[in-house]
Amino acid sequence: MPKARDKSGRHLAIREMIAHSAARLIAIDGIEDFALAKKKAARQAGIDDPQNLPTNGEIEQALKAYRDIYFKEGHAELLASLRREALRVMSQFRDFSPYLVGSVLSGTAGRYSDINLQLFTDSAKEVEIDLLNRRIDFRHQPLPNDRAEMSVSFYSNDIPVSLTVYPHDDMRRTSSRHDMQQLERARIDQVELLLQETPGPDGAGIAIEAGQTAE
Repeated sequence: MPKARDKSGRHLAIREMIAHSAARLIAIDGIEDFALAKKKAARQAGIDDPQNLPTNGEIEQALKAYRDIYFKEGHAELLASLRREALRVMSQFRDFSPYLVGSVLSGTAGRYSDINLQLFTDSAKEVEIDLLNRRIDFRHQPLPNDRAEMSVSFYSNDIPVSLTVYPHDDMRRTSSRHDMQQLERARIDQVELLLQETPGPDGAGIAIEAGQTAE
């Protein structure tokens, strides 16, 4: 029994080490893909056992801790700026029930992060027409999953935006199989509130924690 506990403790220590290494790669090198960051961190540590790889949730917590230590003041200002721009873009697509998701919502966004939005409509073509009417120079991207109907990227005030379109009925989906956490997403009114609470020069606030549903 003690040997089993020792082995479990060793696995936990390795996972924690890789999580913090991956967080550093994300924060410093601008790697946005958590899977890529954890694989690179594991390779640098000489670890090839997939059981020792941390979950995305563990990396996200390590990333928050890393930025709290090394980039706390500058990160708060960056996060507020990204959330303001996210709110501006969401207002443009108000007719398509926009939701903010990803690192700008969770608070782990860095200087290389995209603003990730989800739109919900019965016609993805209408979104494409709207983009064209707004003269937005966008590019189609590979679909992130089998539910998505369209995914595009573009720049808004020099900030990269990733926009994914889902069927209107998919808006009722409130959970994600990814890391067995609930899906994080926030409507326009929730982003407005979150922006007011974002830590920054005008005062301190709170952010939505990982795993909390913003519905």
